Amino acid sequence: MAQKEEPQSLWSVTARYSGLGLQWALSVLLFTTGGWWVDGWLGVAPLFTILGAFVGGGAGFYSFYVHLVVEPRMEREKESE
Repeated sequence: MAQKEEPQSLWSVTARYSGLGLQWALSVLLFTTGGWWVDGWLGVAPLFTILGAFVGGGAGFYSFYVHLVVEPRMEREKESE
């Protein structure tokens, strides 16, 4: 028999989602900055900067997906065993 979960506090939920948002923003910033550095090193203007922004956005989205979809699903499956 599954136990009922206690409701999470507002601060707990706010901290969790703020952390995910910061992780996404820093991912985009890090990859964009890396692309900018590679552009300067190779001398090809915004190619790698734009590519880095998209890769960072994709990495941030993947992190969202794992934390918001995959982990809760795995926890539910683990509890049902």
